[in-house]
Amino acid sequence: MRWLTRMLPLASSVALAGALAVALAAWVDIEQDLGLAFLYRARGALSPPDGVVVVAIEEESARRLGVPGKPRDWPRTLHAELVRALARAGASVVVFDLTFDTPAARPADDQAFADALAEAGNVVVTESVHQEVVTLVDDKGRPAGTVVVDRPAPPIPAIEQAVAGHAPFMLPKLPRVDAWWTSRPDAADLPTLPVLALQVLAKAPPAAARGSRSSSDRLRIDEALARVGSDPEAVYLNLYGPPRSIATVPYFRVLAMARRAAPGDAAGSAAAIADEGLPSPEFFRGKAVFVGVSAGTAAGQDRLRDDYRTVFSQDDGLNHSGVELAATAFANLLDGRSLQPLSPASQVGVALAWALVLAGVCQWLPLGRATAVCAALGALYLWWVIDRFTQAAAWWPAIVPVGMQIPMALFASLGLRLRGLRQEREAIRRAFGRFLPGTVVDQLAQDLGPPTQGNRVVYGSCLATDAANYTTLAEQMEPARLAGVMNDYFAQLFVPVERSGGVVVDVVGDAMVAIWVAPASDASLRRNACEAALDIVQAVERFTLPPSDRPALPTRLALHAGNMLVGNIGASQHYEYRAVGDIVNTASRLQGLNKLLGTRLLATSITVQGLDGLVVRRLGSFMLVGKAAALSVVELAGREGQVAEACRQLCRQFELALACHDAGDWSGAAEQFAGLLQAWPDDGPSRFYLARCRALMAAPAPAGWHPTIVVDAK
Repeated sequence: MRWLTRMLPLASSVALAGALAVALAAWVDIEQDLGLAFLYRARGALSPPDGVVVVAIEEESARRLGVPGKPRDWPRTLHAELVRALARAGASVVVFDLTFDTPAARPADDQAFADALAEAGNVVVTESVHQEVVTLVDDKGRPAGTVVVDRPAPPIPAIEQAVAGHAPFMLPKLPRVDAWWTSRPDAADLPTLPVLALQVLAKAPPAAARGSRSSSDRLRIDEALARVGSDPEAVYLNLYGPPRSIATVPYFRVLAMARRAAPGDAAGSAAAIADEGLPSPEFFRGKAVFVGVSAGTAAGQDRLRDDYRTVFSQDDGLNHSGVELAATAFANLLDGRSLQPLSPASQVGVALAWALVLAGVCQWLPLGRATAVCAALGALYLWWVIDRFTQAAAWWPAIVPVGMQIPMALFASLGLRLRGLRQEREAIRRAFGRFLPGTVVDQLAQDLGPPTQGNRVVYGSCLATDAANYTTLAEQMEPARLAGVMNDYFAQLFVPVERSGGVVVDVVGDAMVAIWVAPASDASLRRNACEAALDIVQAVERFTLPPSDRPALPTRLALHAGNMLVGNIGASQHYEYRAVGDIVNTASRLQGLNKLLGTRLLATSITVQGLDGLVVRRLGSFMLVGKAAALSVVELAGREGQVAEACRQLCRQFELALACHDAGDWSGAAEQFAGLLQAWPDDGPSRFYLARCRALMAAPAPAGWHPTIVVDAK
């Protein structure tokens, strides 16, 4: 029993230290910077994927082909020739890690390239995304902050229409690249280049020249796409080895292969190609081919400059090229071999279990034997971690359990044994400092919490907005002019939010999220949110009134209320103040319902419940995308005293028609909705329900029909 009472404090302290280390951003960086590098070096290189090839744009190809040194200046007729060569060779998908957002010097070159792309039908190209800092101003023209807006640069129209798709390849902006984004951080529904390539591979049935696709290949691709949907946006790369580990063929050799292949004499062509050291056309059959800048030397890389530092960067300065990282990401997805770090909860569990083992050893055995046993346990644990990393691409923490918890367990045990003697306590502090950095010791001594310890669950209302014409506007308007328009637009939105006591917590592109929060349920918060939303509707209407020449930005809004978490959300070195939870997600989904119903301002019934002075129209029960429970949705028409009698009459008659629909009287409901449209031809909800009633009348719903409407699109 005495042994147990000594062990528990030690186990608790070591467990707490491990849990804190997992949560603290500084230790997350150390685990990634040191632990991941250690695991890669212990594992070594892997066999490269068979189904992926890189066609390298490098200096030797430029010299042999007689083209400029800068890849951007290469004639696009060469790219057209390459695409046709790869199509004839049977490549399953071709990915250009090059941007084509500016026209060529000769328009005919662009057309030739576009023709080749259209013929192939399986080519994907990258697009660049430029971050632009937009300064926001208040209603008096004074600076009120800034927002960072991502501006994509798609290919020129001729190429954009000919390719199977275009997308950016997003890498976190860190000194060393360990991960990539499966979707754009500002637009979760837009895939990045490797995911788009996988989608094109899945959608396009293989042409005769590319061979047939087996059922196992089909299943493999489907499973890869399913993994993309379940993985987080940030996915860790599973690098195969040093730069150019993936099969890499110089650009000029592929063209030489195509030019040497004589039609009608396959055997002779293959022999001639082999004699000249060129790849065989069969080499590309059924493979994904990534085309991009990939220099073979550090000097060439310095001149071409499309490289990234990784754990496998060479001592001579040679790094992984961007195109090889994109090919690696694609191969990881296809093979299901992306690195899978343990979840934070699992890491905390490992830290707790490990602390119990170490505490038992340190208290049961003399200190010398405990040190030896802990060292053996640490070696055994590292063997397990390396094995899981090699065999299953599973990333277990290595630095915290072995580099931190073992020394701490040993020296904490020593401190407990000698705590009564001041001289020996000083010796313990000096010894402890040899195993742990001084800053970590100070943090543990002060019991500092993680960056998210200030996060709290609160009650509040959430407002989500979205401008309907922003995408078209961004395509048609010069960036400087667009920035000015968006400054003015957001100024109209921010003022009502701030005036009513709300806080804008997110602005992305043309969308805004604002919240009103309190420690407990408060009807005044919901009223303030409703008042702000109505003020925004009026402000947007005034936005384009003369003498202004600003374009129209009709805005869709939605309100929901309930409990949410507010605080610092993020990881590593990047945290942002955010509101997260089902309330925020539901508000965003509800905002999208405006498009289906033809409305402008929607709210859940719980948001307006008990609030007088507002005119609302019940629109029915809806099951939104990704939701497990239906929501009662209303349209917020305006304030009492400001809503015309015609609008009130519409609300009353609509309620009668909706009641018929909910009761299953679709014929009667359809007649009433048709009558409403005669009086109010532009009423979107009436048009939606009329179409729904007619569809139900044409093909009656089965027994057990419920009036809840299931929405299958965002």
